[in-house]
Amino acid sequence: MSPRRYEESHPWITFHYDPHFDQTSALLGEAFSKCQHLAGTPLQPGLATRLSSVYLVKGAVATTAIEGNTLTEAEVHELLDHRKQLPPSQKYLQQEVDNVIAALSRIDASAKQDRTLKITPGWIKEQNARIQAGLELADHVVPGEYTDTPLAVGSVYRGAPPGDIPHLMERLCDWLNVWTGPLQDPNTPADIRFFQSFFAAVLGHLYLAWIHPFGDGNGRTARILECALLAHSGVVPWVSSNLLSDHYNRTRTRYYQKLDEASKTGNPRNFVAYSAQGFVDMLREQIADVQLMQRRTAWVNFVHHQFQNEPAGETQQRRRMLALTLEPGMPTPAREIRRLNVDLAAMYARKEQKTVTRDLNHLLNMRLIRRIGNGYLPNIEVMDAFLPGAQAQPVGLPEPPEFPNQGTLFD
Repeated sequence: MSPRRYEESHPWITFHYDPHFDQTSALLGEAFSKCQHLAGTPLQPGLATRLSSVYLVKGAVATTAIEGNTLTEAEVHELLDHRKQLPPSQKYLQQEVDNVIAALSRIDASAKQDRTLKITPGWIKEQNARIQAGLELADHVVPGEYTDTPLAVGSVYRGAPPGDIPHLMERLCDWLNVWTGPLQDPNTPADIRFFQSFFAAVLGHLYLAWIHPFGDGNGRTARILECALLAHSGVVPWVSSNLLSDHYNRTRTRYYQKLDEASKTGNPRNFVAYSAQGFVDMLREQIADVQLMQRRTAWVNFVHHQFQNEPAGETQQRRRMLALTLEPGMPTPAREIRRLNVDLAAMYARKEQKTVTRDLNHLLNMRLIRRIGNGYLPNIEVMDAFLPGAQAQPVGLPEPPEFPNQGTLFD
């Protein structure tokens, strides 16, 4: 049997990768732990929905930005909420992002219905067709169909020979399904599920970029494939399955360097390590976001609890609103209190400044706010009894119930 052209032009496409226990393994161990942490984190339904929407948009903006889309996350949220319209010359930017959002949403729905995912050439073609729907494309580009034109990627790299693409895509799908085979067994341990899914996702991304089977949209299709494999792992939370796109976008120059390096050396190891480090970094950031949401919810509940014994009425409502409206970070001067938001302005509309002063002093006595120079901050740290180095302070919480003859943890 005569050798195929790609074996000479693209000898690095070997469909072989042997994981080693190295720094990447340590990073993936941390990533697995953080995914477990996130998956077990309770959030109010409204906050969970909001978080999912934020990261859906973040991933869609990132994966299109890598290929030149200039819309920001804030602009996309405004477009989705119908608070912004683009001029006709920029409509294609919105279409690109909308297409990726739709593709990611379908992956989310699919993963929630059935964790199993068998990658086929037809499935990959379908993703490529979806991300290019409604866009003006070059004459040689047919969405969802393999290219029959030799493609150059940048000024150096060339895609695989068009005649070999069907063969290569079949081999890629077979290889990825070997990686994800253990996921079909519900008894497969969670850590194995994570490792297998991660390697399949990153290697699938890399190999699809190397093969470059479509006339356009190869990068977006590769990152959609990566997201789908992580989302169907049964271990990676949906909000985390598209974090790698954000990592690649933030480190775009290095992303292209690592792709180029992998093809020149024929070794994907450094690209996998680069992806693993980025995934851990993004997970750390995501956990910080979730903790901030939880902290804000806990603060609202804490403030309401502290006002339980305060006389009901207008004064109580106003002071509670003030405690909840002050923002952490930059201290708010007393003269700016009235302008913190519309509701607070209405409450102070017919009050003199001395009312503001009395309210601030009362909240200081309740230890719900603190003063820094001439400004005031919410005293959220009063809840931090269990942080390392924190010292619990009495804050007026109810006494715990007594359980006779139970002893203590230290008996």
